[in-house]
Amino acid sequence: MKGNAAVMFGGVALAMGFCIFFGVSLATQGTERINGPLERVQTAVQPRTYTAAPAGKSAAPQPVKEAAVSQVKGNDRPLPRPAEEPAADTGINRLGNKAGELLQIVTRHGIKLFVSMVEAVLE
Repeated sequence: MKGNAAVMFGGVALAMGFCIFFGVSLATQGTERINGPLERVQTAVQPRTYTAAPAGKSAAPQPVKEAAVSQVKGNDRPLPRPAEEPAADTGINRLGNKAGELLQIVTRHGIKLFVSMVEAVLE
């Protein structure tokens, strides 16, 4: 019986892992479809300069050249599009909003039903 429980636990763990990664993948694809492709942002590391300063006084940092900053930032990429203004409140928009609200309600209650069924089976 202990071997079956380990296999069952492993199967449930794999299924949960698959569901989590699949959900993250779907969310990423949806976000990219709406906002455009996601870009990894690399922060520019500014070089530190050290100079000898008398005790009690700090040396002023030297400014970084603009050419070096533009090369690090990668300004050759196009800027993302600004967000579009939402459409006017038309009939089709209201219908879509109500359908979305209905789906959220059905999903919330469906999840509660599923959890209560699983709890009933496990107890």
